[in-house]
Amino acid sequence: MDIGIIGAGPAGLALAWFLKGTKYNVTVYEGLNDVGLKPCAWGLISGIEDYVPITKEAIISEIKGFRIYLDDKLVHDIRVNKKLGYIINKPIFLSNIAEKVEVKYNTKIIEKDSEYFTTEGTKIIADKMIYANGHYSLPKDNTIPAIQYVTDYQIDKEIVEFYFYNDLLGYAWIFPDENGSKIGIGGWADISFLKERIKKILKGKILNFHGARVSDFGILEERLNGRFIGEALGTVYPLTGEGIRPSIISAKILADSLLNEKNFEREFKKSKLYWTIQTQAKVVHGVKKGYMSLKGLSRIMTKSDPNLVLKVAIGDFDSFDIIKLFGRMII
Repeated sequence: MDIGIIGAGPAGLALAWFLKGTKYNVTVYEGLNDVGLKPCAWGLISGIEDYVPITKEAIISEIKGFRIYLDDKLVHDIRVNKKLGYIINKPIFLSNIAEKVEVKYNTKIIEKDSEYFTTEGTKIIADKMIYANGHYSLPKDNTIPAIQYVTDYQIDKEIVEFYFYNDLLGYAWIFPDENGSKIGIGGWADISFLKERIKKILKGKILNFHGARVSDFGILEERLNGRFIGEALGTVYPLTGEGIRPSIISAKILADSLLNEKNFEREFKKSKLYWTIQTQAKVVHGVKKGYMSLKGLSRIMTKSDPNLVLKVAIGDFDSFDIIKLFGRMII
């Protein structure tokens, strides 16, 4: 059986990796000339190495602590004796996977009358086509803007910093990079607001500036048909914007569903990934609709037990954790 995957991001490449050597012949179609080009802070939570390989050359540093700020004032400085995650070189990380599967670069795919063609008009022959093309296939209302500066500002390579604000549904960050830092901000606001808000934490010589839109809506239920994975399905944690790890996990669920001939929607809805993303989405929707105040959310994210906040942020939480943070308004 031939499968075509549109998009060589984390989800698309991971699905091809999981299906390699099985009864499925998989081809990944990528519109750009390389992988890992979408702007990203390159943070990756521990545990994903159980799904796909992370080579030493792809690891910039191990994360062993974090700082949380509210309106530019430090409220938590946490360091632990274990690895929380990695700062990776995303292009290298994805290239290592892409080298082991079939990828056709510079190949944009369009759908017309349930058939698929390259932009040059060549028809794609496949038994199944799967969208893994990220936010590009999402309605704009389901995404928020994020911008990021790459600078030469030196920060502890084992620490990541998060900046919350009482007037922004979102946050800013400073993550270590190979030659300095990535300093960015994303949220439910326009670009001019984000640029103004980030000025106070922008440090060092600016080497690059870029931006992208990021899903904050949660899972699109109508896309749970086995034709969408990754951010195209909505697998981004709405409170944090983390997308690499949940996108790879969504690909694993689809791969297992295909290999075991099970219903993807049913399998996905049984997963912890689905419940945790949708629970975070309820929080975001609650603020947008005024059921919860923005100041209240900022206070919860910065004044609560930081270990509990971390669990919720990375999707490693249960109903009791949510009740501790938000009461019963979310459950």
